[in-house]
Amino acid sequence: MNDHAAPAPPEGRAALLTQLIQHLSCGDLDAHEVEAIVGVCLEAGANPSEVLAEHYGADAAQVARYDPQGVTAFVIFIELEDYFAISDTVDELHEQIMAAFETPMLPDFPYENDFETLGDYFAWLDGQLSIHHPRYQLIQFGQSYTHDFQVILVYRADVERVLELCQQLGVEADFCG
Repeated sequence: MNDHAAPAPPEGRAALLTQLIQHLSCGDLDAHEVEAIVGVCLEAGANPSEVLAEHYGADAAQVARYDPQGVTAFVIFIELEDYFAISDTVDELHEQIMAAFETPMLPDFPYENDFETLGDYFAWLDGQLSIHHPRYQLIQFGQSYTHDFQVILVYRADVERVLELCQQLGVEADFCG
């Protein structure tokens, strides 16, 4: 996982957030939707507990207390939740990844496998994505406070830029594995 970098200056933060959200949604959101999410991220950066409570409830405001550096990732996750796969088990995570595609050509989870580590599964999955859905790669994003896995599919060609944007914004993200 990448380390939290020093946050981008406020004047550049909106542009970086806009790019990141566009990449994470694979360009599915219109400009107004992206702008609204960026607005909440910027508001939360200035007044995290109050903004999280106002937009997502009192429980969400706790994120500002126990993980203040994770507030931006939390807002992005909540706003783009439909794009994420979250789970406590690898086989359930795999089902969610398969369901992300209109024509899921990925093989079912290989219960009879030689995986010795979680990294082995993610390497196998990346190979399957390369074959069946080559435009996409799975990355870890943010910190799930309730599940073991929180991942998102992004365009493979954009992965390095996504990780660079996350680092510039102080958002936790990395390759799966």
